[in-house]
Amino acid sequence: MSEGVYEIPDRFEDDEPDAMKNTDIDGKLYANVRAFKPSPRDGVDASVHFQRWKRPSGVAAVCLGLLCVLLLAGIIGLSVYYGVICHHDSKERDQLQTSYNNLTEERDQLQASYNNMTEERDQLQTRVRFHEKPCLSGWWKFGTSCYYLSSTVNTAGAGQKECRTMGGELVVLNSREEQIFVNGFKKNVWIGTYKKDGIWQWVDNTPFTTTYWMEGEPNNLNDKVACVEISQTATDPLKSWKVGPCVEQHWVCEKPITL
Repeated sequence: MSEGVYEIPDRFEDDEPDAMKNTDIDGKLYANVRAFKPSPRDGVDASVHFQRWKRPSGVAAVCLGLLCVLLLAGIIGLSVYYGVICHHDSKERDQLQTSYNNLTEERDQLQASYNNMTEERDQLQTRVRFHEKPCLSGWWKFGTSCYYLSSTVNTAGAGQKECRTMGGELVVLNSREEQIFVNGFKKNVWIGTYKKDGIWQWVDNTPFTTTYWMEGEPNNLNDKVACVEISQTATDPLKSWKVGPCVEQHWVCEKPITL
């Protein structure tokens, strides 16, 4: 019996109305809802947190704006700087080009001066050589000509041919001084005159005007064999021309001095 008596209260507890159980659940839910209900302080804290979130964004926008201004200022500054640099470089380039042109002109002037000096030097050297030794070895200088006394003997015609191979002619006497100079070789020598159609002529076609004939010359020797020599038998060097047979004897060549 005791067991039966004790079982009844248990059953009574199990048989508690559902309404009572639901009331407890609603109380718990209400308590939870109340627990999550924001208080006025919670609203203030949320506002503060929102303002704190907005404040860094504003600062960032200001910083970004300042950065853009600085970048723009930098770009403008660089543009001005490079503009000045380019202008300076252009001006400096023009100055360098002008300097280069001036140096080129001075170089050309110096080159021209050098060429002139070189030409003058060559002329002076030529004059020195002309003064010191204007004639080849074996030739004698007198006036503006060189004279060659043959070391061998031959006819006047053969002597003329040899003179031409050396660039000269049998001597043509145009002045007293030249006559005296050739007479000073102290040899009987052929000179460059001949008779054509009864007229005496020089081998270079110089007019036959000045003559230095010996007394009685020219004689009436056959023109075909007549040659003219300076004879050492004459006592006067200005009267020493003699017509004679074209035998072999010395002869004198003459050619102008060439610079």
